[in-house]
Amino acid sequence: MGIKIGIDIDGTVTDPYGFIPFLNDIFKKNITKEEYNTLDWEKLYGKVDGDFYENFDEKYSYTYELAEPIDFSIDVIKKFEKVKEIDIYFITARRECLKEITKKWFKKYGINTDNIYMLGPVKKSGKALELGCDIFIEDDPKNAKDISEKGIEVLLIDTNYNKNLDCKNVSRVKNWIDIEKIIFDRLK
Repeated sequence: MGIKIGIDIDGTVTDPYGFIPFLNDIFKKNITKEEYNTLDWEKLYGKVDGDFYENFDEKYSYTYELAEPIDFSIDVIKKFEKVKEIDIYFITARRECLKEITKKWFKKYGINTDNIYMLGPVKKSGKALELGCDIFIEDDPKNAKDISEKGIEVLLIDTNYNKNLDCKNVSRVKNWIDIEKIIFDRLK
């Protein structure tokens, strides 16, 4: 029996704190990794202009191109790709306008780009259910809670901004080495 894995991209495959230097530059602030304790940028940086969130993907698309992978993510994903009992789906809140940048980024690291779903503001849980995901790897506490409430097990990358999440069907993991162990243990 196989495992279908949904994987978020930003903060899960990429460094969870990777946006900090860009946001600090945009907002002329010096927020540290330790202070980055929410994904609500207005709480961190102050009031933002009306459509900042909506326009971020287009206006600041270079931030996605320059994203660094989180430790071990690329190596573990490549291991998963070699196992026929594992199906991987990248399910992201990135908007469709970032599809080519996203594919280019994955190709740069030698990862298959066939199963990337760009949902924008649509909840990831619907796509995860549609694809039959058994496990979802996520960093965002709101997404993790929503996905877990739909009956999908969530492996939550431990970050400063998701420390307060404690709910059923969510297991906190320190890194991709933990994820690798959990997935391969399930295949045994």
